Amino acid sequence: MKKLFSKVFILLLATVYLNADSMFLLTKIEKAYLVVENYSSKLPMSIKEDIKEELKNTTDELAIDTSGYGHRTLGVMLYDTMLDGKLILNMELILGEEVKRIDDGESVYALTYEKRKQFILTAKDADEIEEELMDNIDMLLVDFMEQYNEDNE
Repeated sequence: MKKLFSKVFILLLATVYLNADSMFLLTKIEKAYLVVENYSSKLPMSIKEDIKEELKNTTDELAIDTSGYGHRTLGVMLYDTMLDGKLILNMELILGEEVKRIDDGESVYALTYEKRKQFILTAKDADEIEEELMDNIDMLLVDFMEQYNEDNE
């Protein structure tokens, strides 16, 4: 029985990956709190406002209320990593919320959506970095919008 359950689970998971943009489900998001965190040493803190404006435009288009505080947090995280001597900028679009675990009913904070992009920062000036950053943020938001619309049809 356990073996059958494992096979059914794997088949279900494969079906989700083949038929969806991600394994996440973007339904019933009526309200969200917008956050942008910049942990990059190469980006000015002022970039947070530009990204937050893009987040706001996206949520407005999707009719997601962002006024006041919401139990769901939609955010962008920016941080640097080194790979083979090259500085990489990581961008994550995440949705987090408190959920109840099935097995013990415990409320926990969980990421319920996540998508990432990255690019190399080495040998780029500030204008090139900002332009590439905003292009990648736009791509993340377009992916989010497309999945949101598909999941809410």
